[in-house]
Amino acid sequence: MKLDHGLATAIMGVAIAFIQPQIAMPLTAQDVSNIAKDITVVINGASDTKLGSGVIIYRQGKSYSVLTNWHVVGESGNYIIQTRDKSQHQAVPNSITRVPEADLALIQFTSDKVYSTATFGNSDTAKEGTTIFVSGAPEPVQGIKNRTVLVLMGQIVGTNTQPEEGYTLIYNNNTHRGMSGGPVLDENGRLIGIHGRGARDGDGQKVGFNLGIPINLFVASKTASKLKVQISIPQTNLTDTSTNSRPIGRPTVINGSEGVTGSGVVCAGHRCE
Repeated sequence: MKLDHGLATAIMGVAIAFIQPQIAMPLTAQDVSNIAKDITVVINGASDTKLGSGVIIYRQGKSYSVLTNWHVVGESGNYIIQTRDKSQHQAVPNSITRVPEADLALIQFTSDKVYSTATFGNSDTAKEGTTIFVSGAPEPVQGIKNRTVLVLMGQIVGTNTQPEEGYTLIYNNNTHRGMSGGPVLDENGRLIGIHGRGARDGDGQKVGFNLGIPINLFVASKTASKLKVQISIPQTNLTDTSTNSRPIGRPTVINGSEGVTGSGVVCAGHRCE
């Protein structure tokens, strides 16, 4: 039986349409902003000066682990963690674990609600010129009375060759005090760093760029190896949406500043960002 030429062409066209591979669409800035707000938390500390941010990186049952800066939660006292839905959670007593390799710490809270956790990226691929997003809740200022999570877009502009406490990433995102501990995300919404410091001149004025700790430093730490989960980071560039990754960490159980190296740096006490 012979097929009509037009009908055969139509059938072939349908077949081609079905076997075409789906191409992953890149995320928009709005997409990344939404991801950031889902995983970013507001941290209020033992005193009015202990304000910071954090990122939810792990959930086990009702227990959540938040990664932040040590200078945000290093002071003894009670901490309140606020999630995107405005719910406030008392931090689990004695749950703060310092990451000795850097200005990082883990703090836990419990909730019956289900919250999103961060997807880890590969900070080794974060080169100069890479677009990044820094998320966090600045302290109240004139015109913005309540702490609100902001997601600020910018670029990596350099690498700190003499980092202190792990602060290697240098970027031009316009961060503010209170955003310390917030996530640094790549264009795919993946966690590649933790924000925490800003460069200042000799008069203590910010000079326009800030610093973060690469997430790979945390992933390779002994503290991360205590998480009862395998953390994977993709071995791809930031615009690659493939799923190639390598497992990091050993399954066990977790117990539950703004400034740069050298002259022109001011980081008074622990109130650094």
